[in-house]
Amino acid sequence: MMDSSSKGWRMGRRRLAAACALGVAAAVLAPAAVAQGAPGWVPTKPIRMIVPYPPGGGSDTVARIVVQGLGNRLGQPVVIENRGGANGAVGTEVAFNAAPDGYTLLMSSADTYSMYPPLYSKARFVSSEFVPIAPSAKVNFVIMARPDLPAKNLQEFIALARKSPLTYGTWGNGSGAHIAMSLFMSTAQVPQLTHIPYQGAAPAAQAAMAGQVDLAIMPMHLAASFRGKLRALGVAAPQRIESVSDIPTLTEQGVPVLADAWVGVLAPPKTPAAVAAVLSKAFVDTLADPEVQARLNAVGLVPFAGSSEQFAGYLAKDYAFWGQTIRAAGIRIEN
Repeated sequence: MMDSSSKGWRMGRRRLAAACALGVAAAVLAPAAVAQGAPGWVPTKPIRMIVPYPPGGGSDTVARIVVQGLGNRLGQPVVIENRGGANGAVGTEVAFNAAPDGYTLLMSSADTYSMYPPLYSKARFVSSEFVPIAPSAKVNFVIMARPDLPAKNLQEFIALARKSPLTYGTWGNGSGAHIAMSLFMSTAQVPQLTHIPYQGAAPAAQAAMAGQVDLAIMPMHLAASFRGKLRALGVAAPQRIESVSDIPTLTEQGVPVLADAWVGVLAPPKTPAAVAAVLSKAFVDTLADPEVQARLNAVGLVPFAGSSEQFAGYLAKDYAFWGQTIRAAGIRIEN
């Protein structure tokens, strides 16, 4: 259980949102600043994009939406490589140690970049050494219940959880879903629910469908595909999501939890500024495409665009926020 109050959480989250507006100029976190007038880099072979999770998750979905447009702008195909394991740490470590030549990219997320380091005693990489390229999308989480759970809405679930031991599934210890659920339990003042980690969000949802766990907390794009199979109790977002506008937010139901997570592209440490400049422009142009934005919106993802410098500033604040939140919650995982 977290020992910080729900009021403190709300105020902290609002301060982060205000400070992290992408329109605000920010100091660069890593050597990602692009020198004006630097000579252009032209890729001459395919580029691999490591997604540190199995297919179907938020990072994977964003990657599959943007790769074609990105490849067209770079003049080379962008090939997705799913490298799941250790809640994203395996694939992230591969990208961290890759040659800084522009031919390896990482579709990262708040889970691995901002949450993993303060959670684990022995981190496999140093987040601040990655070179930020561009943000891609925001991912909102939805709490969904197994179809036969004797609770038809959030308030009924809270009442049930206060008198009965319940379980919930996520895509791993220390994942964004795990942290978000810890925040929910503190804010809703429910007993400690038992966390059951799975290898991905889809397996967690399938476990809820089979009655192996009572709840699954999952990214919105995946939750949309499980409508009718699981009961949506609420979304941890500031407002309802357009593609599933019938799902109320947790906040409007009296449990003010905001736990959106970002997905964005990083390059290995020491990637040259001229290379980062080309990659960043290609991503910014791809995210500006109305068709790409429409595809992201259609699956419940929120387009999240900005320059490499703006992304670097956002990452620095997000990293600090989640570190403080995790330490306040007393969550620690030994590895």
